[in-house]
Amino acid sequence: MSNDLFRLIYVSTARPGLSEEDMLNVLNASQSNNEERYITGYLVHNGGSFMQLIEGPRVEVEDIYDRILKDKRHSGIVRILAEKAESRAFPRWSMNYFRVDKSGHNGTMMVRRDDPVDSLMAADAPRDLIHTFSKFIRQG
Repeated sequence: MSNDLFRLIYVSTARPGLSEEDMLNVLNASQSNNEERYITGYLVHNGGSFMQLIEGPRVEVEDIYDRILKDKRHSGIVRILAEKAESRAFPRWSMNYFRVDKSGHNGTMMVRRDDPVDSLMAADAPRDLIHTFSKFIRQG
């Protein structure tokens, strides 16, 4: 495996009863670990499912994905994209999190103080990725 920039997206089914506190614990640990590993990404939780984009050195992304496959907080994990990337879609986010409410229209976005919200629409963010995440959020 190489250290070229690599992007992976997966979807999964959330474990019933997963609390917001559980999610915040995952997010805090991920942000800290990801910074050290040069990983960036975005996690969306629509109540019943997850969709996550992880990007960084391929060896690091694959290692994280292997751990995700063993994580009991979700099941039915399906890799929907795994490819070499020219640039990061979310270059300033060690891991951002968006929780969609039950109506599918409103949500809560968790960002750290030093993470500029405008990086979601960074000039180098591929439009198809933004579209894919938007579609997932709307299906909440």
